[in-house]
Amino acid sequence: MKLDRLAYFSAVATACIGLALVAAPTASADVVELDILPGLSFGPTTPYGVGCTYVAVARTEGLNEPRTDIAAIGYDSIMPIEEFVWQFDPYFSVPAVLGHKITLWTPLTTGEHSLMAYQTSAGGPIATVNVNPATPLGPICLVAP
Repeated sequence: MKLDRLAYFSAVATACIGLALVAAPTASADVVELDILPGLSFGPTTPYGVGCTYVAVARTEGLNEPRTDIAAIGYDSIMPIEEFVWQFDPYFSVPAVLGHKITLWTPLTTGEHSLMAYQTSAGGPIATVNVNPATPLGPICLVAP
């Protein structure tokens, strides 16, 4: 009799745990926003200039996300931090801290440039800016019209 009760409770507990696992919501690891900050860059039509370095910031839903990446769409720009470290570790990614992934981005040609922030192959938000010729002066960038 005691063994039957134990088997019954074990079966009920197993069924409840299985139901809870199936019905539990999946964790959503999404990037919700991507910004390219112009910093001390000035221009009459756009603050973004060729050869000037900008800060790209991706904001995630949670404060502690496993991996968030920011990538340039196209080959006409560089990401100096990643490209330096990738020489030593090709799988390196700057970690997201308090729900924010921060990296540097430098456009190399004029025209429209886009960055995308993502955590999965599904992609994420895209930020697009127009880039004009510019004169970098240390942290300041003077962008031509």
